[in-house]
Amino acid sequence: MPYAKIDDTLTLYYHKKGGGLPIVFIHPFVMAHNVFMHQEALADRYQTIFFDMAGHGNSTNGEVPLTIDLLADHLKKLLDRIGVEKAVLCGYSHGGLVAQEFALKYPERTIAIIMSGGYSELNNFSPKFFVKTVMYLSKFRMVPVASKLQAKLNKYYKEDETKIYQLARKTDPQRAYEFCRNGLDYVSTYSLYRLKMPILLVYGTLEKPMHHYRIPFLKAAPQTRVVFIEGGDHQVPPRSFRQFNAAVDRFLQPIAARYYAEVME
Repeated sequence: MPYAKIDDTLTLYYHKKGGGLPIVFIHPFVMAHNVFMHQEALADRYQTIFFDMAGHGNSTNGEVPLTIDLLADHLKKLLDRIGVEKAVLCGYSHGGLVAQEFALKYPERTIAIIMSGGYSELNNFSPKFFVKTVMYLSKFRMVPVASKLQAKLNKYYKEDETKIYQLARKTDPQRAYEFCRNGLDYVSTYSLYRLKMPILLVYGTLEKPMHHYRIPFLKAAPQTRVVFIEGGDHQVPPRSFRQFNAAVDRFLQPIAARYYAEVME
């Protein structure tokens, strides 16, 4: 399995598939890279990059407590180690916070942002309740329970549940707690105007408590596009993967054309 050494205490698991425009996929808490297993189909057109964040999946825990800022720095170092100068960032749920922070800190390394169920801050009850539930389970070292919950919520095929659970249960409780806690406190709303790259927000039509999160992006970054996946819930990438992959491909085709033109110059 390929690993990238980030520092003396942290090694991140990753794998790449395909070629061309790089897309790096950023998973939520108490999950790992394989929640994007159905996005590997995009490798027919793009260079897909999947990795496990610190304390998740096959990566080590590291010694430094996690923050969203630190996770963005980990991602930069990962891209440095594997020789990727610029990438499209695709964050799912809490993973979208890392995508935003990376783009704000390293705009020159960011080609575009895609977020499924994304938000610039959590400010309503139902998503905050879910995050706090996972925080509680992590605090009391009940990661297997949180892993089973995530696996059930994110399965499409029956075998998906087993695969997701196998990696999710390896999550370090402390790192899961830190990722959840810092995501609750994270606010990028007042910095969104600094995002000049193309942005795609994807929501399921059934995840109505999340729909208002598109508004700050549309106001501050008018280049933002919003796609609603009919019949989709919050778990769009794993459960509505055909529609999600198609939306990603439509969004990226003109961006890829420009990317290839620049590469050829």
